[in-house]
Amino acid sequence: MITLGICNAETASACCFKDGELIAAASEERFSRVKMDESFPIRSIEYVLGEAGVNLTDIDQVAYAWGEGFQEKLLPTYVARAVELAEEDKAALDIFSERIRIETERDEVNKNEFKGWFDEHFPAPGQPPLITCFHHEAHAYSACLLSPYQRALVLTADARGDYESLTCWLYDTASEPVIRKIYSSTSSDSLGFFYGRITGLLGFKPCRHEGKITGLAAHGDPKNAIGLMQGMIDFEDGELKAKLGDLYRPFYTNYSDALEKEISRYSREDIAAAAQQHLEDLLCKIVVHVCEKYELKDIPLVCAGGVFGNVKANQSLKELPHIKKMFIQPQMGDGGLCLGAAAYAQHSAGLKISPMTHVYLGPSIDVDEINKRPKDILQKVTVKQPENTVDELVEDLSSGKVIGLVRGRMEFGPRALCNRSILYKTSDRSYNEWLNERLHRTEFMPFAPVITTELAEKAFIGFQESDVTFNFMTSTVNCTDEFSGKCPAVTHIDGTARPHVISKDADPFMWAVISQWHEKTGEYALINTSFNTHEEPIISNVDDALESLLNGTIDVLYVESQRISLR
Repeated sequence: MITLGICNAETASACCFKDGELIAAASEERFSRVKMDESFPIRSIEYVLGEAGVNLTDIDQVAYAWGEGFQEKLLPTYVARAVELAEEDKAALDIFSERIRIETERDEVNKNEFKGWFDEHFPAPGQPPLITCFHHEAHAYSACLLSPYQRALVLTADARGDYESLTCWLYDTASEPVIRKIYSSTSSDSLGFFYGRITGLLGFKPCRHEGKITGLAAHGDPKNAIGLMQGMIDFEDGELKAKLGDLYRPFYTNYSDALEKEISRYSREDIAAAAQQHLEDLLCKIVVHVCEKYELKDIPLVCAGGVFGNVKANQSLKELPHIKKMFIQPQMGDGGLCLGAAAYAQHSAGLKISPMTHVYLGPSIDVDEINKRPKDILQKVTVKQPENTVDELVEDLSSGKVIGLVRGRMEFGPRALCNRSILYKTSDRSYNEWLNERLHRTEFMPFAPVITTELAEKAFIGFQESDVTFNFMTSTVNCTDEFSGKCPAVTHIDGTARPHVISKDADPFMWAVISQWHEKTGEYALINTSFNTHEEPIISNVDDALESLLNGTIDVLYVESQRISLR
C-alpha cells in the first residue's frame, strides 16, 4: 500500500509510505530555495513519488494534515475558557475571539488550496481515499508511530493548529485506538506564541529564529525577568493559561506599548534567559502533572511540534524522574505533519509502522553532475579522487580548512546529520565568531559536535548509547570538563552541547573520520553545522554546493568520495 502525505502550511512538505515504511520525504524549501516555503509542495510531491517509483495514479491513499478544523470535543474547553474570560475582562475575551476568527480565515485558505489540487488530480469521487487529521493529532501520530516504543506519553506543542496549541496523549499499541487525548490547551494559551513573541521583541523573526533565543539565554540571568514571563502565561490548577491583555496576545506581532516598555527594562540576555527558563518550567510542570494524575512512572516521552526544536527544553523534560526515555520526531515542526497524517493512514489500514531510524529521505546528488557544469565553472575548480578520502579529509581539517560534505540522500528536517554538513575543528572558541560571520549567522549561536559513541561516553555526563535523541541532534547534554577543555567551540557557555552521536554500524565513513581525527589531534569531536548560510535552506543540488565553494563559504567540497577545491 502506498500513501502520499501532504502538508501545505509553514515548511510545506510531502512524504511517501509504502507498506509501513517511510521511504521518502522532502520540504518544498529545498527545491524553491525559499526558507520555510509555504507554497503548495508540488516539487516535493514529484520527488517522493519518483523515489517510490510510482505516479499519482498508483497512490492507494492521500493523507492530509491540518484539514479538519474545529473539533466538537474542544467545545466544552472553549466555552469554559470564554466564560472565565468574560467574567474577568471583556478585553481579554475580545482577544480570545480574535484568535478564533483569524485562525479560521487563515486555515480556510490552505484547506481550499489542498482541495483544489486534490480535485484536479483525482476527479473520481473517493478514488483514492482521502485521510485527514487534526493538526495536533498529526503531530501526535508522527511522534508515537515513528518512535521505537510500544507505549508512551505523547506531548505536542507549537503556536497553534486546529484551535489547539498543546496536547497530551496516552499511546499504547495494545489499545484501540492507539492514542487517547488526555489534555489540551487552546490556541490562545500557547507556549509557541509566548516564545515566538519574545523572539520578535528581541529583534528576531518569530516562527524562525527561536533558536537564537535559546542560544542567547545562556548569557543571561533568568531571575531578573522571570516575573514578567509569569505575567504572560502560567500553569495554574492543572491548566496552561495565558493572561490575555497588554503583556500577552496569541499572535506573533501586535506588541502593546506597555509590553515594549517592560521588555526594555531588562537586557536582551536576561529576557531570553527568563523566557527559556519559563518555557522549560511550564513544559515540565505539565508533564509532571499528567504523570501524577494518570499514575505514569518510568514511561517514554515522545514529542512533536515546533516547540520541541528547543533542545534545552528537551533536555529538561528528559531528565524528569517520571520519564524513562525520549523520542523527538526529527522534523518536529509543521513540515512533519505529513509524516503523522500518512503514518496514521497506513496504521488505520492495518499496517505496522516501522520506527524512524534515520532522516536520509531526500534527493541524492549525482557525482557525475559535477563534470556537466558549465565550462566557466569547471575552469575554477579542481576535481580529485583521493586514494583515501578519510585520510584526505582529515588532512584538510588539520590544515584549518572549512569542509563542505555532501553524501547520499538529503536529510528531512532542520538538522544536518553529516549528509549536507559543514565540518570544522573544535579546539578554539574563537572559531564560533569568525565561522558564524562567514556563514552570516548570529555570533552567539553555538555550534554542535558530531562524535562517535565510544568518545561520547567520555565527553558527556550520563551518556547512554540507547538515547535516540542524540541520533537526531534533538537534545542538549551536560559536558565533562575534559570535553569542554578539548572542544570549546562546541561547548556552550552553560556547559552543554547538542551532539550528533554516530556508531560505526550506522555511519562507518564519519565514524572513521572522527576516530582518525581524535587519534591525530586529541579532539573528541568535529563541528557539524548545516550546509547553508543564514536565511537559506540547507543545500539541495550540485549547483548549491559549488556556489558555496566559489563564494568562499567553504574551503573544500567533498561530494561522496571526490574532493573539489578552487584552482
